[in-house]
Amino acid sequence: MDKFSLLKERAVNFRDLLKQHQAKNTDAMLLLKWLTPLFQEIEAGSIHPPKYYEFGNALGKDNPFYEPDKPFHAAEAEFVAALEDWESQEWYRQLKGS
Repeated sequence: MDKFSLLKERAVNFRDLLKQHQAKNTDAMLLLKWLTPLFQEIEAGSIHPPKYYEFGNALGKDNPFYEPDKPFHAAEAEFVAALEDWESQEWYRQLKGS
């Protein structure tokens, strides 16, 4: 899968997850509100990886939203990896042992 298609897929997955939880999770609602313009730009084809993810600590670095047992942790990480194109970054290849 090419980088742009991967980004679109992961953006949809993350956005859908935030939408599913926005009514009962204020953090999901806020993050969805802040990320909607970015999601729309990705959907329109205006954003191509790599692009820096500016919302990494938008909710605070110790926010419970980011706990590994929450459903958002993996979806956001996959989205950020696609947005920032970690696969092409030397530091990521070193971590993976490639």
